[in-house]
Amino acid sequence: MSTLAKDLIELIRLAQGGAGALTEHLLREVALNIIAPGVADARIGG
Repeated sequence: MSTLAKDLIELIRLAQGGAGALTEHLLREVALNIIAPGVADARIGG
């Protein structure tokens, strides 16, 4: 499993445990960093 995947799973675990707004913000940022390259690839035909 990649480091990014492990970090994402840990952030999800923290958010479910009630770690608060900062954790939720970090989850959104990680999700954007994962999703954005895929969207860019789709737009250029990759």
